Amino acid sequence: MRRAAALLLLVPALAGAQAYRWVDEQGRVHYSQTPPPQGAYGRVAPPPPSPGASPHLEALEPAAPDLQQRAQERQKAAAAERERQRGCEQARRQSAQFQGTGLYYSSGPEGQRQYLSPEQIDRKRAEAQAGIREHCD
Repeated sequence: MRRAAALLLLVPALAGAQAYRWVDEQGRVHYSQTPPPQGAYGRVAPPPPSPGASPHLEALEPAAPDLQQRAQERQKAAAAERERQRGCEQARRQSAQFQGTGLYYSSGPEGQRQYLSPEQIDRKRAEAQAGIREHCD
């Protein structure tokens, strides 16, 4: 009876044991019993109780380059999205500068004002709208 009770106590502990494997931004492979704070991970079989190499973990090693490649692709996509947002904000600011009517000027090489002609203003507005279409849509 005591053996049966001890066995019943061990079963939930063994069933809940999980191992996680992930690759960080530096390309290092990590194994733990808790999931990583962020990012993709895969569950792996828990290591055997005896010391030595685990065939389960060794079987997953070929997947490491794939995980690294996906992590690099996510980083590139995030950088591209930040650049797109920066370009969008810049184009919107430029567009806002040339709304309405009035005199517009730029600073010359010695700091003097150089007033823009109506054609130059129209060109600046068109450039700003093109930037919005390119970066914001």
